Amino acid sequence: MMSEQVKYVIFIILVTTTCVKMQRDRGPPDITPQERQFRVVYEWRTLDFAFRNEQERSAAIFRGEYIPKNVIISDIKPYANRLYLTTPRMLPGSPATLGYIIAPDNNGKTDPEIEPYPSWAMNQVGNCSALQFVQGIAIDARGILWAVDSGRVNTLLPANNQLVCNPKLMLFDLKRNGSLVLRYDFPEEVVARGTNYLNKIVVDDANGDFAYITDNNGADPGIVVFSRRINRAWKVRENTSMRANREALSFIVNGTSLNFSIHIDGIALGPYYNPSTGDVNTDATGSYSIDQNYERNVYYSPLSSYHLYSIPATRLRDPDFARRATPRQVFEAVTDHGLKTSQSDGMTMDNNGYLYFGLLANHAICKWDSYRPFTYDNQQIVARDKVHIQWTDGMGFDENGYLYVVVNRLHNFVAGRLREDQVNFRVLRSKTGTISYVHTGRPSLTEENILNIGGSGPIYEIHSNTLGSGISSTTPISLGSIGGQYYNSSSSTYKTTSLLLVGLLAVFIKYLI
Repeated sequence: MMSEQVKYVIFIILVTTTCVKMQRDRGPPDITPQERQFRVVYEWRTLDFAFRNEQERSAAIFRGEYIPKNVIISDIKPYANRLYLTTPRMLPGSPATLGYIIAPDNNGKTDPEIEPYPSWAMNQVGNCSALQFVQGIAIDARGILWAVDSGRVNTLLPANNQLVCNPKLMLFDLKRNGSLVLRYDFPEEVVARGTNYLNKIVVDDANGDFAYITDNNGADPGIVVFSRRINRAWKVRENTSMRANREALSFIVNGTSLNFSIHIDGIALGPYYNPSTGDVNTDATGSYSIDQNYERNVYYSPLSSYHLYSIPATRLRDPDFARRATPRQVFEAVTDHGLKTSQSDGMTMDNNGYLYFGLLANHAICKWDSYRPFTYDNQQIVARDKVHIQWTDGMGFDENGYLYVVVNRLHNFVAGRLREDQVNFRVLRSKTGTISYVHTGRPSLTEENILNIGGSGPIYEIHSNTLGSGISSTTPISLGSIGGQYYNSSSSTYKTTSLLLVGLLAVFIKYLI
């Protein structure tokens, strides 16, 4: 029969496991249901830029350098009191491809003008030393902005109407007024000059900084890897997971029927884990010990696919693997995590291992705990609305625990159905209590949040009302228990749990003595 000591050990393990799971499910402390709601902080019918005066704007319109209906926003990354935005030049008439607006808490306008970054000159069309077509950006933990430039403009027009420069990566120091830190021109064998479509980027601080960039080139899709330490790039290709899936080419967004064959698109960098055990080990301060045998997964998905895939970052960081691995070996390194209910564009990971991504056909934003299986039950819709959420694209976290999401009606833009009398572009915001994946391994935002890995809450449907400033907000309505029970997770709850564990351990030790 089982001894009393063994029974106590099992009891303590079960209680500890249950308490940890409860803390994971509760979510960050001191965040109200209202703060979790995705709210519209900015919205535009057409996008405008911070010209020096009205005469300059009028001249740009007259010369065709600024055509308001041809400008679209794609990616967003917060830093300090700014939101950095990309405006990829899919059509003629975008005077800048990278810019910023002031964060909403410091901005009195609901449709602010975009300030070109780092300057007007660095956004000059036709100047191959300047930025031409930036769709994806990343900001690392040191405040360096990584901008991926395809070098092509007017990508929605026939090829003979496209201006082509070398595809490149440019790094700007946000703490030094955007001074250029690095320019790297991709070699032709890695990124094709006339046919590439460099899209999204994530940065990895391992071994001297790496960048992982999706290239949904129609003929040669893959993940482009750049090592800042050795100033070199290579490409990892995999034909099954990085190409469009035939079953996901057609879908409908708000009545617009689409037939897209778009390859690898969204990308996210997961948290550290021990590949031998699957566990995340931390040191005494609660930080990840990345000097040991730890791994990170790079998650990705083609736009025309229902699947979520990943590949170990160590594989991507190895140029010999990219050069020598057979197609079979690359295939075996990839994990197919399972199916989503819809196609996705943008995605992002927070510092606690939660992946956020859009569900385009469902007009929704979804969240998944990457420490759990990628099942439908573990994919939680946190916002859904047919009006305010039409094509979620870029996403990014600020240092205050807010997640920002771009909604840009790309389906209408590509189809030529953008109406200038309607709101077409929005920036949504929700408080998650977490920060960007680039800070993985740092202590959490609150002292008592070491064990917290996010939390579940209700599905929200967004309805429009008006704030004092005249901008729409997104007021959620719970759809019942579909998305799980919401927990009011205050710091006192964490103290209670900790005291309970200490008490149980004390009883156990006393019993042994």
